[in-house]
Amino acid sequence: MNEYDLIAPFYDIEHEQFNEDLEMYRNFAELRNGPLLELACGSGRLLIPLAREGYSITGVDTSEKMLSLARERSQRANLSSRVTLAQQDMSTLKLAQKFSLAFVALGSFAHITSRKSQQQALAAVRKHLTTGGTFIVDISNADARYMESLSGQLLHQGTWRRDDGTLLTHMVSPASSQSKHLLELTHFYDQHCQGGQVSRTVITTHLYLFERAEMELLLEQAGFVVKDVYGDHELGPFTLESQRMIFIAEAR
Repeated sequence: MNEYDLIAPFYDIEHEQFNEDLEMYRNFAELRNGPLLELACGSGRLLIPLAREGYSITGVDTSEKMLSLARERSQRANLSSRVTLAQQDMSTLKLAQKFSLAFVALGSFAHITSRKSQQQALAAVRKHLTTGGTFIVDISNADARYMESLSGQLLHQGTWRRDDGTLLTHMVSPASSQSKHLLELTHFYDQHCQGGQVSRTVITTHLYLFERAEMELLLEQAGFVVKDVYGDHELGPFTLESQRMIFIAEAR
């Protein structure tokens, strides 16, 4: 079981209301008008609405638990014929078809922290795209830098009420590396009710802190041409203070 299997029970309640990036992917999907590939698809936050609009989409994730949630959601929505799910590592991706659009949403690519694995993942994605196909990589920028500046502190990410009346609180403590562009994130998921006992799940993840030029070079080495770099999901210009760093690349 990997750390994302442990996160799976808490993922949807924290992210179910977030859809700020959906319109961006919808617009690019409309332009490409072909089979779609979502890498690190999680529980299907983007996968399901895009399938609902008629696209054939393949979702890849390393977490069996996340894919199980995505499968249940696609079945409930009667979208199983449009959704294909595969439990694979992005860096060793092997699928039976090519795609016109591939994307990695909400900073997930930064969880690949070694240079070799980053290069292998990008090369594998290129092999699965048609020539001229589009690859979108959305990387956190301002939020990651903010956490880097608060190394050792405890940050409250949110508290949500579950269907059974219990509360879920997510806190994270970042620790920055002294030798690498890397954050270690210790996540605390507390399940509790007022005046009752607390059940805590502790998970550690890592986040690579990409620079723009670094990511552009990695994409170019993997066989992509970087067409644009945006700073938000409304495709505003990128600056060093931008919330996001969104790369739009074309497969050569």
